[in-house]
Amino acid sequence: MTQTGDPLENAVAERIHRTIKEEFTTDRQINFCNIDEAKKEIKKFIEFYNKQRPHRSVAWLTPHQAHQCTGALTRVWKTYRRRKPAWGDLTEA
Repeated sequence: MTQTGDPLENAVAERIHRTIKEEFTTDRQINFCNIDEAKKEIKKFIEFYNKQRPHRSVAWLTPHQAHQCTGALTRVWKTYRRRKPAWGDLTEA
């Protein structure tokens, strides 16, 4: 969470939260018996995310592989430009 509630303030954390929601929760029935079981399963997912799941942003390596590399990596980033509405600012009167 950020002070202002703007997800762009902490985009990296927001992205991993989205990935956990989309990939961790969609393929399984979430029904943990207790908080320790939930923590254990999320920890396993994060281990998978860092050591087995390739990431486009680091040339389809895993984060662990990218961290072990020496030299420059080819980074691929999506860029999203904020568009202004064609009709202008509706708050102006």
